[in-house]
Amino acid sequence: MPVTEIALLHLKTPTPSDPLKAVFHEAQQEQSQYSGHRVNFLRSLDDRSDFFLLGGWESVALHCGEWVTSEINQRLLAKLKDEVDIGYMFHLDVDPSTPIPVSAPVIRVARCFIEKENKEEFDRLFKAGLSDLENFTAPHPCFGGWRIDKEGEDEEFVLLSGWNSVEHHHEFYKSELSKEFAKTRSVIKNTEVKHVRLENWE
Repeated sequence: MPVTEIALLHLKTPTPSDPLKAVFHEAQQEQSQYSGHRVNFLRSLDDRSDFFLLGGWESVALHCGEWVTSEINQRLLAKLKDEVDIGYMFHLDVDPSTPIPVSAPVIRVARCFIEKENKEEFDRLFKAGLSDLENFTAPHPCFGGWRIDKEGEDEEFVLLSGWNSVEHHHEFYKSELSKEFAKTRSVIKNTEVKHVRLENWE
């Protein structure tokens, strides 16, 4: 089953050197070629040391089995081990060919933690309000799915949405269009949010 990989990475030095940027660019190219899917880096607007790697795989097994142990990946990890810490890495049940709002000036990455007994209700509420959210964020798409390799009892839904600015995002919850979508908050236990932007390491 095709899946989307999301990893939170942390730079040990907030301003990466040119050689380090070159390694990131190499890693992007190598993983994309191996997986057959585009790899994007999304850098935090709040803490420039944090950034996401967003990529696609034909299966979790291909990523965690073949790629992780491959000579190419091990060589890249050796180059990065003194420069980058991995906060987390997991997979979403989203086909990587699904449009991602990477061209938006601001991308909101929201990790929503939901008790397992509320998963179906969240799905229902999310689907009921999604068209309103998409109408507000247009032409930037929304991209979201459930975490596959979860930790603990809670379910986790990750939503990426594109916005013209952070203020644009806040305006949504003041608008009439937000009424249906805002109902999802009633079943969300906790949310972690980061605002990011596409990063080009070249």
